[in-house]
Amino acid sequence: MKSINTPLIFVALTIVMANISCRNDSTQNVVEAEKMERPAIVLVAFGTSNTEARKVFDYIDAAARRRYPDYDIRWAFTSQFILKKLRSEGVDVKSLDQVVRELKSEGRTSAVFQSLHVAPGQEYREIEKIDTSGLRTSVGKALLAKDEDIEAVASAIKCYLDVDAVNVLVCHGNDHYPKFNSQLIALAETVESRHDNVFVCSISGQPGIDKLQEARRQAAKTKAVNFVPMMIVAGVHVMEDVMSEEPESWKSVVDAAETTCSKPVGYNDEILEIYFRHLDNAIKKICEESPSDDTL
Repeated sequence: MKSINTPLIFVALTIVMANISCRNDSTQNVVEAEKMERPAIVLVAFGTSNTEARKVFDYIDAAARRRYPDYDIRWAFTSQFILKKLRSEGVDVKSLDQVVRELKSEGRTSAVFQSLHVAPGQEYREIEKIDTSGLRTSVGKALLAKDEDIEAVASAIKCYLDVDAVNVLVCHGNDHYPKFNSQLIALAETVESRHDNVFVCSISGQPGIDKLQEARRQAAKTKAVNFVPMMIVAGVHVMEDVMSEEPESWKSVVDAAETTCSKPVGYNDEILEIYFRHLDNAIKKICEESPSDDTL
């Protein structure tokens, strides 16, 4: 029986493994190069300083990466107060300006900014004001951008509604710029026309909190109220303005025997689908403007 030349076999295996490794590295380099050619996706949210509430961003991030596996995905917050607070706590967060500077320094040529705001209001407008000179850009619309979005949202939130309780949708609203409340008012009209036990209120501006009194009257009969945050993240507004034990909180005003609060809409896959449709449109727009459309 012939002896096996162990050193020779070892050398051969080493060469084979090295070739496989090189091919893997080459494939990875190709994938990364293709990502660089595509527009970067920047998910833009107001932000929150609450650690537990920020977990919703992880959920959205995972959903976005499943939906767009071949794209480079970044995040940016628009609230300067939130950015400052989180940085003071050692949390790595970026503003829109920072993300744009990073993209330019990396040699990127295009980016799509997807708003994760509910209404196309003041914070949404901040996206459009960013200096993106040197980049081809487009912006994905906020959640309630069009009439069909309002219909889609009205359908998507049905899973949150408790038929045995009075339900109160918690919107943010804007008391400084009333024009930005128009979509929330339209949502209120749509939802309330379809459900006798659903009321839409806002922390600021319109629709306001007047309908909490009607919710209180209904809750005296149903013995229960269910708050539904019409916000991507259930941060300080939900915890303090709505669910706290303070006498002026929404919970105290309605004064039901039983109070529940659903998850924010950032955990609702149907809501995320609306955002992603807006993102698809923004990607399509920027690629149609691209000198080469074969990067998708």
